[in-house]
Amino acid sequence: MPNELDTLIASAREHCDVPEAITVEAASELIESFGAVPLDFNRYRNALVDEFVNPLLVVRAYTIHDATLLAGRATIEEREVFVADPDEDFDSLEYGAEQVEWTTFSHEIEVLERVHILLERAVDDLNRVGNFRVYGAGQWLRESLWAATGVLPRDPGAPDESSELFGRAFAYAGREKFAAEPIAR
Repeated sequence: MPNELDTLIASAREHCDVPEAITVEAASELIESFGAVPLDFNRYRNALVDEFVNPLLVVRAYTIHDATLLAGRATIEEREVFVADPDEDFDSLEYGAEQVEWTTFSHEIEVLERVHILLERAVDDLNRVGNFRVYGAGQWLRESLWAATGVLPRDPGAPDESSELFGRAFAYAGREKFAAEPIAR
């Protein structure tokens, strides 16, 4: 007999139109189905690791570079916030020639053209998803990954009024609605 959380997650999977993807392999396949390609975590580790990521548990890193997809799925708030500054021209060399690629990635995230995704394995199970982190305007992706994996991310992003199912999951994790859960360092 499914419990309330199982019923909530099943409803979220139906709402997000995603399959169950509780393993790293299944979650990776789902992420790739959205057009994601691998991102070299070790190369960009210093830029990617923050208070929501346990670098020892990261097993996969991805990027989606698809402005049409991201804009089409963005929330109203994301469309308002993730825009180019009309008073500033983008300069890929702003932080030096050795940082051109990351500077470009960062700009693309800022203007709703790209997101990065990290998958962590569970602490006690090498094959199961333990957390994920989405960088950029990808609330739809956060909520889709939560629905698919059943894992409430440490960083909930920027949920809006359409995030009702996602919001209800926080109580089951002992967290306030949409509360972040950074790692103590």
